[in-house]
Amino acid sequence: MEITKEYIFKCFRNELSEKEKADLDAWIAEDEANAGMYKEALVEYEYLLINGDVDALKEMAPVSHSGKTGIVRTIVKAAIGVAAAVAIFFTATWLSDYRMQKDLSRNLITATALPGQIVSMGLPDGTSVQLNSGATMYYPAMFKGKEREVRLEGEAFFEVAHDSKKPFIVKTFASDIKVLGTKFNVNADRNAGEFSVTLAEGSVQVSSLADPGRIIVMKPDEKVYMADGKLMVKRTKVKDEIRWKDGIIDIDGLDFDELIDKLEMAFGVDIVIDRETLPEFKYTGGRLRVSDGIEYALKVLQHGADFAWTKDFRTGTIYIR
Repeated sequence: MEITKEYIFKCFRNELSEKEKADLDAWIAEDEANAGMYKEALVEYEYLLINGDVDALKEMAPVSHSGKTGIVRTIVKAAIGVAAAVAIFFTATWLSDYRMQKDLSRNLITATALPGQIVSMGLPDGTSVQLNSGATMYYPAMFKGKEREVRLEGEAFFEVAHDSKKPFIVKTFASDIKVLGTKFNVNADRNAGEFSVTLAEGSVQVSSLADPGRIIVMKPDEKVYMADGKLMVKRTKVKDEIRWKDGIIDIDGLDFDELIDKLEMAFGVDIVIDRETLPEFKYTGGRLRVSDGIEYALKVLQHGADFAWTKDFRTGTIYIR
């Protein structure tokens, strides 16, 4: 595709599609001569805009980089006073912004919720995220290009700002989750081998990294989870899956060691199981509230499992015996 001055002016007038803008960005970045042509077109455009020559902005003849000694330099030389200063300022501003956008889109920010914390944050596109204890998310300071991509380790709840032209993608160790605008929960714990997506609103597309041909389009109140390396779907109650947002620990179906891991993360404490065998855990349902404290939680659990515990008040470590 030939890039002309008229085509570049369409970009300035915001008449290009997102794909065309992305193609123009790539064309500018691939060659210094292209960047030079773009800068010259920008200077001329700003000069004509400042001087109110709207018709000229709409009827520009094609220009090539080899013809840069023509009208562009004539106009720049003729521009005096404020007009010239503002045109040059706009050119410098664009160059600075362009480089900065490139840097911001490449440099990733790391956000982590420490054990015992839930972190709420906003992303550059207006998306809201809540990170559960121990979760880490990597995201750019600016979303640039055809997609809005983040990487997640752990559990998080997303309220994605709608943008039909830029899909939002959450990348995890097991799967990629693709959305346009919706609310959903993701739990991607590589160490525990756990992966699940629960959809609250909208639509979500989940693809398996192990089986790229397996793509699931979810509906609200559905949960996609990993079982034996395969993605499975079941109906669920979203409110039960996201109780952690309200500081509630769901202990339903957990083994004793899994429960201890969850307590460590939720309360931000070290718990050592100092016994040869794990106690049998008899609870098949139930919830604990983080605000009640770890000691209260352990007392409740003693009603469903035969164990004792002590606490080292110097280090805060809890020992299960």
